[in-house]
Amino acid sequence: MLNVKQQLVEMNLAHGAGAFGRVHIRDDVPRIVTTQQFDWPSLRLEAGTNNVAAVDEVAGLHHYVSLNVDDRPITLEVKGELGDFRRVVLRRGAAWVCPADDVVSVRLNSNFRYVRMSIDPVYFDRVVTADSGSPVELRRSYGIVEPQIAHIAGALVAESDAGNPGGLAFVEALATGLSHQIALHAGVRQPIMPRLRGGLSTVAKRRAIELIEAKLDSNLSVEFLASEVELSPAHFARAFRETFGLPPHRYLLHLRLERARRMLDAENAVLSDVAQRSGFADQAHFTRFFKREYGVTPGIVLRSRRRTLPVPK
Repeated sequence: MLNVKQQLVEMNLAHGAGAFGRVHIRDDVPRIVTTQQFDWPSLRLEAGTNNVAAVDEVAGLHHYVSLNVDDRPITLEVKGELGDFRRVVLRRGAAWVCPADDVVSVRLNSNFRYVRMSIDPVYFDRVVTADSGSPVELRRSYGIVEPQIAHIAGALVAESDAGNPGGLAFVEALATGLSHQIALHAGVRQPIMPRLRGGLSTVAKRRAIELIEAKLDSNLSVEFLASEVELSPAHFARAFRETFGLPPHRYLLHLRLERARRMLDAENAVLSDVAQRSGFADQAHFTRFFKREYGVTPGIVLRSRRRTLPVPK
């Protein structure tokens, strides 16, 4: 359990004109937050057990998604335009979406298990507009049951718990997927997806490879690479995959593992140093991805190669 001062519901609370409400916390339920990631660009994540009793006339800074991951259904009481409350039941795996700046009042007096996510509306508009060609207006939506949203939420929680070994590029890929799901299921009109527009140009491909090779040991993001070749992140990721056959985060991982494999040939190779210089968070993350890719741990490879080295006379 994490020791947190604020929860995502509180972090997302807008302060200023039109945001005059408050969040009510239950006194009889402790704060149980098992996963929290607030420093990822464009996306915030939280998982835990609910202790929020109600929100009154609250508007959010970001688009907000809450997923019920409890074994039992939960009941929300949602305030309508006429001031009356209506009941909304969310079964396991169901989500509800509240757009940024939408003033909402909800009662949810239940200690259910949740995953909550919020997406920066500027990032959302950039990603969705780049793919659909026009902005997507969102509406508050309840009871969205889509396996894709649950899979993305689960992948984000696992990535957070593991210390983000996939890097920012992997998080951005998941945030992009979540944005498209929100646009599809909570959009006033469904976005029109264009056909693929081909891979990267020769110049963009060369520049992307130069940047990746120069900064392979750093936490590269798709947004940074896209800006360097003057493309939107969504267009860049799609064109990159068509050019290289892999999404950017998978390509980066492949190159890092190949660099690490070559570094293990060095006479005085040290696993922790190889992991760091290859761009992995730590030795444990490096070992896990190396074994997944090559079927053996880097420690076994290192010991095997040392046994084959000639003994100095």
